[in-house]
Amino acid sequence: MNAESIRELREKLRILERETGGLFESRDECCGLTSSQCHTVLELAKTGTISLAELADALGLDASTLSRTVQGLVILGLVLRATSGKDRRRVELGLTEQGRSVVGQIETMNNGFFDQVLAEIPADRHPAVIEGLALLVDAVKRVNDRTGCCRPESGS
Repeated sequence: MNAESIRELREKLRILERETGGLFESRDECCGLTSSQCHTVLELAKTGTISLAELADALGLDASTLSRTVQGLVILGLVLRATSGKDRRRVELGLTEQGRSVVGQIETMNNGFFDQVLAEIPADRHPAVIEGLALLVDAVKRVNDRTGCCRPESGS
């Protein structure tokens, strides 16, 4: 790829990050949760019951770092820790009823925002935008997996 295309991609991503970065940064936009807590409950809503290690992997975080985030969510009554019925050594995480309610509020707010965003783009271009983002996300994940870039160090 030529240098101009790389520069343009980087610039557009910086602008996108700047414009959308507030989605989870503002406590008002994420029902009073921190950005990390917000991402955690949204991932739990998507995956259902999951171990801490699996959740850390899904979020691309170190398990010890995520453990502190999860503990805060347990204290808030949004996440439940339970010993697995199949393996007593395995601790599973899941959302409480209150946690599912908070996720619903977050989803409603974000859906409203992105409904407005998509309204600014011609409807016939929506699939291209979504496909382009999916291609970009998948490519970034593959490079990160291959190079170890942008991932936390183990045991830190």
